[in-house]
Amino acid sequence: MNKTFVVGADHQLQDLLPWWYENVKKHSPDIHITIADFGLTSSAKEWASKHSNVLLEYERHPKFSWFYKPHAMLKSPYEYTCWLDIDCEVLQPIDDIFDFPTEEKMALTHDVVRGNPDHDSGVYWWATGVNVVKGKPLILKNWAAITLRGEHRGDQEVLHEMVSQNPEYNKMIIKMPLEYQWLRISLANGHDSPNKKIIHWTGPMGKQHIREKLMR
Repeated sequence: MNKTFVVGADHQLQDLLPWWYENVKKHSPDIHITIADFGLTSSAKEWASKHSNVLLEYERHPKFSWFYKPHAMLKSPYEYTCWLDIDCEVLQPIDDIFDFPTEEKMALTHDVVRGNPDHDSGVYWWATGVNVVKGKPLILKNWAAITLRGEHRGDQEVLHEMVSQNPEYNKMIIKMPLEYQWLRISLANGHDSPNKKIIHWTGPMGKQHIREKLMR
């Protein structure tokens, strides 16, 4: 097995781990699971160790655990690594997501909610809640190094600044169809697709939606 889905969580989001896991394994049962411990409680860490093929351990970040995201992808011991944010709901089999990246290019979807290249700077926003790599491409190494500094709002803002300042990075990204990461706000705005494979329940409202579903 040379493929893995990776997720990270700390004590604030650990209650979503079983939900994330069940959705992923239901549709892609043969792909290995990597869990990054960004500051789990002892009980959640015990659960994670039993339900993952690989457990990555980090000290609790002084700011936000998402600054570890690209670094956790670098630490993946697999040839193909797909990061799925913990608030991503897998709806269909997504084994084919590993067909998108190359050794030099990371695969991402556009963040259509934050704009498109016809406006403002003319630079796309890439949505980093779902991203896939083969090996350790240069863009991932640089993204991880800058993100670890914790100087931006989040990992997506880091990547956007990288692409804005150096358009060469755009050549290191393969665009995936939006169905591989359908954003919550797109749904809220009335935009849907019957073929969507993953819904990303972003923000506090998204987490609330997931937790309400778990209570039913």
